[in-house]
Amino acid sequence: MAMGCVQSSKPRPAPDTGPQLSKPLIAKEHGDAHAGVKAVKKYEVVDTVHVPEDIHEYPPPYIPQACRGEVFNRTANGAIQDHINKMPPNTNRTYDSLLKYLAQGATNETQLVTAIYFWMRLQDYASPSLDPEKADDTPRGYMKRIKEDKGDRTDFFTILCRRAGIPCRIISGIGKDDDYSIGGPERDMTTRWCAVFADDEWRLVHVEWALRWSRDPNQNVTQSRIWEFYFFTDPDEFSTICLPDDFRWQLLNQAYSRKEFLNLPHFRPPFFQLDSTLLSPKAGSVVTHNGRQDVELGFPKHRMETIQLGFKLDYKQPTNKETQEGSTFPSNLKKYVFVNKKPSRFLFELVFPVPGRYLFDVYVVMDDDEKTTTGSTNESEAVHRLCQIRIHSDREFTEETLPEPLPDTPAVGWGPGPACRRLGLVPLSDFEGVIYIKPGERRDIRFRMLRNIDVQSQLMHNYLPIYELVEQVESIVTEDELCLRTQIPEEGQYALKVFSREAGSKEFHLACVYLLRQRERTRLPENYEKGHRRKHRDKMLRTRLQHHISSNTSQRELEDALEMFTCYNVPDQGERKRAALKLKHYWDVKRELHVAVKGRNVRVLGRALERAHQSMFEAELQEDIHRTAAMLESLEKRKGYMHPIARMDPQTMLEIRNFTRPPRIVHDVMMSTYLLLGEQREDVQDWEQIQWLMGRQGAMSLQKRILCRRPEDVTLVLAEDASAVMDHYSLEKTREVANGISAFYKWNKQFIREVQRKEMSEKEMQENSQELTQELSDHDTYKDADTTIPGSRATNDWKPIVVVGRGPSPGSKAHIVKPEMESNAENKDSEQTVTITTDLTEPNDEQNSHPFGVNSDTSKVPEIAQKKFIFSAMKPKVSPSPSPVSYAGWKPENIGT
Repeated sequence: MAMGCVQSSKPRPAPDTGPQLSKPLIAKEHGDAHAGVKAVKKYEVVDTVHVPEDIHEYPPPYIPQACRGEVFNRTANGAIQDHINKMPPNTNRTYDSLLKYLAQGATNETQLVTAIYFWMRLQDYASPSLDPEKADDTPRGYMKRIKEDKGDRTDFFTILCRRAGIPCRIISGIGKDDDYSIGGPERDMTTRWCAVFADDEWRLVHVEWALRWSRDPNQNVTQSRIWEFYFFTDPDEFSTICLPDDFRWQLLNQAYSRKEFLNLPHFRPPFFQLDSTLLSPKAGSVVTHNGRQDVELGFPKHRMETIQLGFKLDYKQPTNKETQEGSTFPSNLKKYVFVNKKPSRFLFELVFPVPGRYLFDVYVVMDDDEKTTTGSTNESEAVHRLCQIRIHSDREFTEETLPEPLPDTPAVGWGPGPACRRLGLVPLSDFEGVIYIKPGERRDIRFRMLRNIDVQSQLMHNYLPIYELVEQVESIVTEDELCLRTQIPEEGQYALKVFSREAGSKEFHLACVYLLRQRERTRLPENYEKGHRRKHRDKMLRTRLQHHISSNTSQRELEDALEMFTCYNVPDQGERKRAALKLKHYWDVKRELHVAVKGRNVRVLGRALERAHQSMFEAELQEDIHRTAAMLESLEKRKGYMHPIARMDPQTMLEIRNFTRPPRIVHDVMMSTYLLLGEQREDVQDWEQIQWLMGRQGAMSLQKRILCRRPEDVTLVLAEDASAVMDHYSLEKTREVANGISAFYKWNKQFIREVQRKEMSEKEMQENSQELTQELSDHDTYKDADTTIPGSRATNDWKPIVVVGRGPSPGSKAHIVKPEMESNAENKDSEQTVTITTDLTEPNDEQNSHPFGVNSDTSKVPEIAQKKFIFSAMKPKVSPSPSPVSYAGWKPENIGT
């Protein structure tokens, strides 16, 4: 008896169309995979006209143990697609012939369901060739019903799965389609999708949305991987887009209510495919009373360099008629949205000039790598919506209080983005889109030039003409560095544009735009008290400023303290001068040292160290000085073996590349070099592949990659692998072949030694940390004295401490140790000693029991599955309400600080 087939408890009458008996095409060993799931027969009567949503013998809903990434194998999917492309013409005349062909080569039910989906998305359901079909009990017959609007593709998918012996349930509910807007009527949200029981786990498939298609520039039909998201979607992501009528089919530990679901932001598939995280706000509909709102999205660090975000702010309607009549609507809302790119997130600062309701959409603009992630095939698909939020603003600004609009809306975004590096500029000093500057203050903005380029800068303001701002920016070029010395004449918001062009070219391209502005001042209260209260306030502000001057808290806190001190006109007793000296000779120098270490430029490191030694705060900067000096010493050591490669004649590089059949030593040395640069071994096995890599130009050229490579970027395993490739060679043998090969051999050996030295230092630090942990582990018993309520009796009754969370890590055990009660005869108070251990016990039988009669033993669940889901199909009785994004792509381990 095969598992995964269903039967009816009562005989079902045969439909008029002539029923067919289906049996599973993939045989499985007999066994009861879950408690409460009855063994069923191999055959099921499938009605092709009236398709029932559910059959009561189907297994109950429960959370899948494996996530989509574990079962949706792209390598196997490629073979399935190739097999479908070779299908003979008349195979789809009957269900038996079609399903038998799709099952060929499938090793499990998941692959068979995948083959059914791949075949369905290649069909033309409006083809004129379907008109002659007369029988309804064939695949082409049902496709004709779809064309005549007598059936739909959800029912068709269900029929195919059931005829293949795979349980498939149709689920009804509401969903947020691509054209949905927050606040739209629920009657337009009704939809249906499927839950497929493949390989003993329920998988969610929204058939209609997964079968969407688009056209490329040649008008050929293409299938985007974005719509593939709706096939086998993980429950935590699917439940933010679709809400079933039966809450159990959310397949979540804590189900959403209808109100919670409608209040979620409108997430789209690329939001999850790019591992995005909505940091704020948490809800999809928010209210602001100050006319401002920040929207913050986080991304993994490896995507921040290649991703660019766009936005759309729409004004829907005013909150009341009086506001509509008395407000002047601005012509361009884009100038009231500032996008600041931070190391691991994007911050949108929104200002709403008139009260009313706004819809804010965030779009992603992807380069070639991100198009591969989402499956985009043409330029029109390179821009996709990530999410949507609705904001209600009830603040009405006057002409005096309305914030100044942005001076520009650059197409490349604010701050250094992908276009900046592509055009040959790498920032060394300012990495975000905003620079805070005061009128008359000079600010140096530094870049490294990756190649020989011409650079031009331009300062813009909303009201000041450009010719008056020409002298405010000075360009200083020293070898491969560019310094833009900038100042602003008066308060306001300025846009500093940086243009670049290749040497000899005529056209400049916009590489980067910075927003220059002042920090918002704290306004004086209209009626603040005088007398002793004012003295008390002045004393507090003075103490606060003195504290930040004497201690090294942070530059921002010192600046804020000085601004408050100045704003409230506190009598100066020398604090302002000392604060200015601290900012200039300590924090500016500290920042310069940090930037120099990050830039890894020998000249910049030397200048930073020289300025630090001349600073009056040299003693307080010793830690930063030692770090900078160590970096300079490391670069100086590497300079000896770097020099031949940095100054290598292009002709020498060309001679190595032009080898048709190079000596083995040449191939192995270059292979070891590219292994250290991060290439995969299979990509450098053939000499033709190495030749192609050596022919790359610009930032991906071999010389540039070697000069930018750091020992911190290479693991010890990779270094030892690269070393093993050329261990049987010597420097003398490489010199006999070619001087260029000896330079690469010398760099490889020295770089591997640097990695080994780094690994040894890290190992020593880890051993020291383990010794410290061992010392602290003796203090693992804590006493909480005097916690008993006065007058209560000491008793031996105890309650386990309940920790609400996503559960232990795989393989761990937890023991809740009964507190030891010490009675006190005099005052009847007690002290409770609780010993906490990190070893968690196996749950008992009562905890293992499934609410729907299905055992869910989590001790055998893969690690990735435990990270993805929570293994319980019931709502906990006592649990805090979850964050709306806890099931919407929240992956804190991928988000940098």
